[in-house]
Amino acid sequence: MSAYPGNGLLFGEPAGTYLQVALNTPVRRQFSYSLPTSMGSVEEGMRVKVPFGQRSMVGVVVHVDPHPPANVPIERIRDVYEVLDELPLLTPALLRLGRTIADESYCSWGNVLAAMLPAALRKNRPRRTVLVVELVVAKALDQEAMDGLAKRYPKQEKALAYLAQAGGPVDVRQFLNRTGLSKSPLETLAKKGLVRFTRRQDVLDPFADSELIRDKPHELTAQQKFCVDQLVHAQKYQPGLGFLLFGITGSGKTEVYLRALEESVAQGRGAIVLVPEISLTPQTVSRFRARFGEVAVLHSGLTDAERHDQWAAIYQGRIQIVVGARSALFAPVQRLGLIIVDEEHETSFKQESVPRYHAREVALERARLEGAIAVLGSATPSLESWYAAHQDGGLKLLELPDRVAGGSLPPIQLVDLRQEKPEQGHWMVLSSPLKTAMEQALLRGEKAILFLNRRGYAPAWQCRSCGTVVQCGTCDVPVTFHKWRRRAVCHMCMGEFPEPGLCPECKASQVQLVGVGTERAEEAVQRMLPQARLGRMDRDTMIRRESYEEVLEAFGGDKLDVLLGTQMVAKGLDFPTVTVVGVLNADTALHQPDFRAAERCFNLIAQVSGRAGRSERGGKVIVQTFLPEHPAVRHAAAHDYRSFAREELAERKMFGYPPYSHALRITFEAPELAKVEQMAQKAGTSLRAIPAPHCEFLGPAPPPVEKIRGRYRRQILIKAKSKLALEPLRTTLFELCQKQGIVVDRL
Repeated sequence: MSAYPGNGLLFGEPAGTYLQVALNTPVRRQFSYSLPTSMGSVEEGMRVKVPFGQRSMVGVVVHVDPHPPANVPIERIRDVYEVLDELPLLTPALLRLGRTIADESYCSWGNVLAAMLPAALRKNRPRRTVLVVELVVAKALDQEAMDGLAKRYPKQEKALAYLAQAGGPVDVRQFLNRTGLSKSPLETLAKKGLVRFTRRQDVLDPFADSELIRDKPHELTAQQKFCVDQLVHAQKYQPGLGFLLFGITGSGKTEVYLRALEESVAQGRGAIVLVPEISLTPQTVSRFRARFGEVAVLHSGLTDAERHDQWAAIYQGRIQIVVGARSALFAPVQRLGLIIVDEEHETSFKQESVPRYHAREVALERARLEGAIAVLGSATPSLESWYAAHQDGGLKLLELPDRVAGGSLPPIQLVDLRQEKPEQGHWMVLSSPLKTAMEQALLRGEKAILFLNRRGYAPAWQCRSCGTVVQCGTCDVPVTFHKWRRRAVCHMCMGEFPEPGLCPECKASQVQLVGVGTERAEEAVQRMLPQARLGRMDRDTMIRRESYEEVLEAFGGDKLDVLLGTQMVAKGLDFPTVTVVGVLNADTALHQPDFRAAERCFNLIAQVSGRAGRSERGGKVIVQTFLPEHPAVRHAAAHDYRSFAREELAERKMFGYPPYSHALRITFEAPELAKVEQMAQKAGTSLRAIPAPHCEFLGPAPPPVEKIRGRYRRQILIKAKSKLALEPLRTTLFELCQKQGIVVDRL
């Protein structure tokens, strides 16, 4: 028999074996089943198919016992339908890790274990092909026909418009997630001959067609060598230790990672490298492939079958090194020796759906459980990690304060937009200093990157008569105008609306667009610098899975001069010919009702600034802002992380926010306002009745966005002095999490 899991074989087993099975349900308990005598032995970590109500489910065995459970009548214990694996898919360490995550995030053990497995194994049906859809060009409709279709069948028109924007075949599942549509409009369009479905065969290696050019280790600087020596020593003698690698952009953090990985491989151990989803580019992965040959890649851009095949290669020990986004943290690496979390400050490492966890914290816990070491790397560390490396001793600090190639970080010039004079109506896009710098760079044959963290054409419509901002009908957020769609779009619910002719409040016709998004910025830059070849990277242009790679290849070659985009261009890019970086509006991150807003603003400026001056050509960064005196902007312009961290931590301490507390947010949702207020008040009363002297309760109160998708919201904030201080509330918090419309999440 094959040792590969997932073949669905049946085995023989003596009577009297009882299993505790964790199922992917919100109920915080395991379910008891008996193993028929016709089935073979079962171990913890194996999958079984079991009856659950009127249906069957796939779950993970977490305990095997020769005796029936004492708390369940024997006649109620049902038999397992099928044993799906010969060997455990999840190791004891991963099972323990899953239990810890479940306890910390107030969800069920089964929720976490399901997230650890690829979808094909959760469903027990790996598929070898993926369904794609594309526009039939010969049948494309003209604008008049599209307008007529929009009036009668708006969902069909929306589907056609997005397929035209994609410019090629799109994974159907990805397309539906992006547009918020169901498959029905696509099927109708296929019957009309306007689109066509095809199935694409998946391959084991997503980089099979990529050229592999092996490289040799670079000579280390003295600072790099010290860091590598510390990591190598820890891998040999200090298992479970965590490090914070604080290195400015261009300081050679990746080479330190590669040397630490070499040590792990030399010891016959595996490794996991986590990178932010947006940085998971061929440019990033190629660095690891060039040094180690075949590496496994796990991220959301893979199909279910591709992810399943990569997972299987790791499980079977054919690949030792895994590079991926957040979920790669659960890869079944054999003899794990090292976990690296690059750009550990990134918000994408926070999982916002069940199970809710932060990859940074889970990486440290998995390293502890498996006797590996964890390395958190960043040029702008999260304040939690910075605090842990200086105050509570949780992390050991390593530093790379200088750039590998010598020289210093590029100078940052702040441009006060309040003092700028309008130039042809485009002053909010390119200030005079930025325009001049780009013109000079283009004359020298150099390139520029422009960053604006707002997509669409304009982020709002506002009435000039009464000041009303036009909002989505089902969400309490302004609608964004997308010129290519000629629609107002809600970025919360993906709803689309016609351009408002009249103010919804005073009925005046003086409704105008306010602000600048990437689409409007692209139009303005092209008008101001007609000689520039411009590429745009945002959610509206990166529809196909190949789009990201295609634009970067064009920019790295000789097809584009300027790259304009959202966070996609802020990190992970290394182009020596980029000498000018422009931050078009640094304040967008500051205007968020979030205690981390200043930290995110600092990080974005620092990270995007690091894209310039990565060669002997040098570079220049121009940051446009209405708030040049804000500490986050001022310290970022001075490349002074330490001063920013010191001031921001002092403010966090004053108000009792992390890392000086363990903060929880409980969110309540309901279709009626009265119901959600009743839910929140009842929960608040229950929590305050529990003796918890070191916990502070705030609310219930409306959150910044009070209504989403037609559901009203309220929230309660709990600030505890320590994790232990939350213990008296744990039972009640678990009960709340299992109720419909209630979410408990760590801040």
